[in-house]
Amino acid sequence: MISEETVQNFEQDKRRAIIRRVVIITVVIIGLVILTIFTFRSFKLYSEARIALREAKNIKMTLEVADLEYYGVGLSIFDDTAEGNIRKGAQDYVNKIQNNPEGFIKLTGYDSQLRKITGFEYETEKYIVRFSHNADGDKWQIFQIKELLDY
Repeated sequence: MISEETVQNFEQDKRRAIIRRVVIITVVIIGLVILTIFTFRSFKLYSEARIALREAKNIKMTLEVADLEYYGVGLSIFDDTAEGNIRKGAQDYVNKIQNNPEGFIKLTGYDSQLRKITGFEYETEKYIVRFSHNADGDKWQIFQIKELLDY
């Protein structure tokens, strides 16, 4: 026959095994929830950044069209005295065509001989999209703006 002590030890081992399984399952579920949240947040940030990039590319293309129109009258879209270095009429044209984009547009470089935009920034509430053109080709960079402190 099995002694009472052996039966108690067997029951304790069963309880420990159940508790161990519950702890493991809980840790796995919490890990999966954290991984899911991280994946969703990363996908959301990536999607928003792609939207900002698409808007910036559309604005740059619209500026190039406006520059062609200004070329017809002997001017360019670049005006270093205007806000964002963009001539007022060109800014109005971009606002009209792009349906008043949310962000701030700034020309950071313009080659007047080639009549080409060599530097451009588009800043939204959450992102800065930066375009640069050099001998190696075009380069687009997207930066996320994060508020770290609020006093």
